[in-house]
Amino acid sequence: MSTMIMSACWPLQKMSPVQKSVLISLADNANDQGVCWPSISTIGKRTCVSERAVQNAIKWLEQHGALTANRANGRHTSYTITPASYAPPQEMHPRTKCTGAGDAPTTAANAGDPRTGCVAPPHQMPSNRKEPSEEPSLNRQPARRAPRVALHGQILNLELPDWLPYESWDAWCEHREAKAKDAPWTLAAAKVSIKRLKKLLDAGQSVETTIDEAVLRGWTGLFPVKADAAQTTAATAVPADWHKTVAGVTERGKQLGVTQLDGEVFMRFKARVVKAAGPGEWMEEMLRDAARFGDEQYEALYGYFNDIPRDKSGNTEAA
Repeated sequence: MSTMIMSACWPLQKMSPVQKSVLISLADNANDQGVCWPSISTIGKRTCVSERAVQNAIKWLEQHGALTANRANGRHTSYTITPASYAPPQEMHPRTKCTGAGDAPTTAANAGDPRTGCVAPPHQMPSNRKEPSEEPSLNRQPARRAPRVALHGQILNLELPDWLPYESWDAWCEHREAKAKDAPWTLAAAKVSIKRLKKLLDAGQSVETTIDEAVLRGWTGLFPVKADAAQTTAATAVPADWHKTVAGVTERGKQLGVTQLDGEVFMRFKARVVKAAGPGEWMEEMLRDAARFGDEQYEALYGYFNDIPRDKSGNTEAA
């Protein structure tokens, strides 16, 4: 740690708490020349933010001269902290405008003075109104409740196998987080997703293809990619909304060679027909219906559709 670099970084202003914490974390690792080389994951763990937030903060700090990212083969290998070159953004938060130094409130005597460019308030009573922040969100997602944020970070930072690129996993997590109202996105569901991706990879389908297809079609599950023409041909004998009626499900079952067993409840029979029909709106709709009864029901049905076994406790295996 360089005391000189740390001392020069602390006074810097006009940056978000995440940007400041990432800068201080880098400075804490730097030598007296300001050079350091911590990994993105190490910075994320130290600052308690996601890797994406760290990457965005580093990009912002580099754009404003606070550091230089030295790259090799398109990846960061080391950083040089340059606090003396920091150029803060010109635009400030509305509440800090017209305050001169930006760190002290305007006095009542100066309020309304045309020389200061400030407009006098109608009265001097403090307001409870909160001004919206002009800074863009680092994670580019709507605000979530604290437990949800913690879970999202835990899922995003799971230890990934070598065959699963972080960029692809990040894209899938972002998509599933956005679809969480339709189907629960839990730690168990995330682990099941990794297992399903491996199964499809072993079958010859790349991770990128699997995730791209699911995101493009708005699916909450990961399925084999089939030719659209083949799916259309197979479904020509029944209406497109066959999954919405008992007669349609029965007819589609006959077409696929799936018949209802004696004493079998209709929903179990429908699940077998939907599984045989493969991915599509019918499968997504049934998963959404299961989600209304809780995470366990959804994960069990998702596991069935994807041939993922259940453990002894009855939960879908996610290990």
